[in-house]
Amino acid sequence: MVYLNDDTLNLAVYLIYGTSFIIMFLAMTFWKNRVSHIELMNDFKFLAIFALLHGLTEYFDILRILEWQPAWFFDLMKLLLATASFAALLAFGVNVISAGIEEYRWLRGMPFGAIWMYTWMLIFIGLDFSNSNSGINYRVADLAQRYTLGLLGALISSYAFLDLSSKIKAIAGGKARRRFIYAGLAFALYAVFGGIITWDVFGVPIIVYRTISGVLITLTVIRILQLFNIRHRESAEPA
Repeated sequence: MVYLNDDTLNLAVYLIYGTSFIIMFLAMTFWKNRVSHIELMNDFKFLAIFALLHGLTEYFDILRILEWQPAWFFDLMKLLLATASFAALLAFGVNVISAGIEEYRWLRGMPFGAIWMYTWMLIFIGLDFSNSNSGINYRVADLAQRYTLGLLGALISSYAFLDLSSKIKAIAGGKARRRFIYAGLAFALYAVFGGIITWDVFGVPIIVYRTISGVLITLTVIRILQLFNIRHRESAEPA
């Protein structure tokens, strides 16, 4: 993990990062009943789980900045939450692209296989949070997580939104299609800064770029949900 020089700025960035995903989760929960009848939105529950868990993940970084003890406990919780959140994101992506295609249904086992392989990798590297050198092992585990589960989940979810954009056009028109495309691009941006680049860019800490990506993801997903809010109001109006 990379922190900024000023603790106050650190707290602000991580607070925005985590809260953006929590807001996304709350928005998706609020709109759940309004989109439950739309088949292509069925798998968005996995996206909501990702948003909740990933928001909580970043809040644990805030506790580390505040130097709460024991530090190893917050490292462990952050690792577990991030792993579960990336697995949920991967589940969202593979479920969307395999929906209605029987020969692609095997893809739905990818999140479970990825978690199993990642768990064995942690055992192999001897992850140990109880000693003074645990920070080294934690960084290795965090990087491996981002290069595997995080990158794969973000890329497949990006493709899933782009794939949905062509399907939604027939239902809600070109405006709706563009909103799905924007969401796909936001996840592609997150794949770059959350799963590929793990170092400062142009002197700016990578967490700033991840925060921007997270905010864009939240905004684009909420804009997608608003499409169905409009249709819900129209259907509720008396004839």
